[in-house]
Amino acid sequence: MKIKRMFYLLIATMFVLTCIMTYSTYAQQSTDSNVVLSTPSTLYIVDHLGVNEVDAESAGKLIAGEFRKIGIPMSGPVYEEPKTGYVYRLSFQSLGEKILVHLSREVPGMPAIEKQIWIDNIEDLIKAAPRLVDAVVHNKDITETTEMGTVTQHEATELNKIPGESLWNMGIFGAIVPGTDSTVEPGFEFGWSYETPKYAVGSEFRFSVSGEYGKYNFGSWSIGGRYFFNTKNFSPYVGGGLSIFGGSYGDYYYDGDYYYDDGYYYNDRNYYDDYDESGRNSGLGAYFVGGISMLRLTKSRLKLEIRVDRPFFRLPEDDMMPITFGIFFSQHYVPGRSGCW
Repeated sequence: MKIKRMFYLLIATMFVLTCIMTYSTYAQQSTDSNVVLSTPSTLYIVDHLGVNEVDAESAGKLIAGEFRKIGIPMSGPVYEEPKTGYVYRLSFQSLGEKILVHLSREVPGMPAIEKQIWIDNIEDLIKAAPRLVDAVVHNKDITETTEMGTVTQHEATELNKIPGESLWNMGIFGAIVPGTDSTVEPGFEFGWSYETPKYAVGSEFRFSVSGEYGKYNFGSWSIGGRYFFNTKNFSPYVGGGLSIFGGSYGDYYYDGDYYYDDGYYYNDRNYYDDYDESGRNSGLGAYFVGGISMLRLTKSRLKLEIRVDRPFFRLPEDDMMPITFGIFFSQHYVPGRSGCW
């Protein structure tokens, strides 16, 4: 009982201290902001490397105007450092076609605050200026100032990606079910995958159906990945994933007139159903694959693969873990074009 009370007391103390520290930090920031807001300041352009003087001065006026919008008395921009008052330093530096805009606040008795933002061109500062001022005055990270309509072209630049390609896949396989009398049954697969030099992800539909006596049938939809051991034209691989798996076992067949089951004939299906011992079930499962991928340097692929499916369930009277051996063809697919070519 004493331990439980001490635990609750510790939790309450931590909660109170967290609230006090949060309030203190907010109050200090508010005090600092109020001091800055009530003091005349000057915007000093330190340098403008890669930006002509006319554009630099226009940008300086734009930023000074943003300060005034939030109530900070701001003069400038100027090109000589003021001897008195609070100073905000503005600089421009180019890197190729990009421009780095740097703004800092230097207030006596207070820590300096420096923020910067990359822009693709000087016109982009129209969006960036309010964010840069907000970040300096309230000591925010520049990413926290992003709002709809203020994203710069540099921030909206598409990220470079590792090269890859989309592929349509189709194949045939033979299936066996260990621990049963079921012989090799044919099956079919079709799906889609996205492949990089070392990895692949994809989804496929697979099914194997037989109407013969004593045969297992199954179908699945799976999503998973593969890892290639090299980036050459021929590469072994391993992989796995999850699937929605459905399986059944038919212990009868229909010859057109009678249903046959374990030595007995039934001429009435409804009567036969009362004695049917076949089973079916469906649910989640996992699978594991291994194989070799060929012709990886071309737009087509040929794969030899062995796959083991492990459903997370059993049929009413039997377990079911099909193992398949197959050959698969894949063709490069380009979105926007008709067909797979």
